[in-house]
Amino acid sequence: MNQTLSEASIGQLAISPFLLYLSFPLLEQLGVPACDSELPSVAVLWWQFGVAHLFNDVFFYWSHRIVHVTAIYPLIHKKHHTYTGTIGMAAEYAHPIEQLLANTFPTVGGVLLFGRHPLVLVMWLGQRLQQTYESHSGYCFYGSWVHGIGLTNSHSTAWHDYHHTGNQGNFGAAWLDWLCGTMDHFCELGMAEGYIEHCRRQASKSG
Repeated sequence: MNQTLSEASIGQLAISPFLLYLSFPLLEQLGVPACDSELPSVAVLWWQFGVAHLFNDVFFYWSHRIVHVTAIYPLIHKKHHTYTGTIGMAAEYAHPIEQLLANTFPTVGGVLLFGRHPLVLVMWLGQRLQQTYESHSGYCFYGSWVHGIGLTNSHSTAWHDYHHTGNQGNFGAAWLDWLCGTMDHFCELGMAEGYIEHCRRQASKSG
């Protein structure tokens, strides 16, 4: 736990800001406007979010699936799977190569490579990080009033918890896992609802 906390602190407070500073000239070349430039309209914001979602879905799925290849897994991705039962702090606990190619690039590539306004980047990062930390939190708010009004990522939490506990399938976006046949067992369990009920039964047995 202490190692996870120290690495997360160094990454978020030192390395990430430094890399952002170094990349500033590249961002200008890519067409990223100044922070005080005209804000995009709501319509533009929506379709730019759509592009960012698609970019993240595709590149995260395939990069995540690649680091699960038997020959690569112990060298890179095993570090992230140190936590079988996930906790929020461990969401970004990963090998530097994975952090760059499987986490950072899919997340920001769909925004920065297309020269989006900094506001789009900030809003997109906020949404992605909230989903990521909740999905790794170990808490699933499915069926709660917060879930009822659409303020949780309960299905994503169940989805990713299954991946961590079983270390198989559910590599990323559900539509890609479905197309590529990497969510069959999760489907057999009954998707998120079935998996949550399965976890409840297991908990009652152990209790």
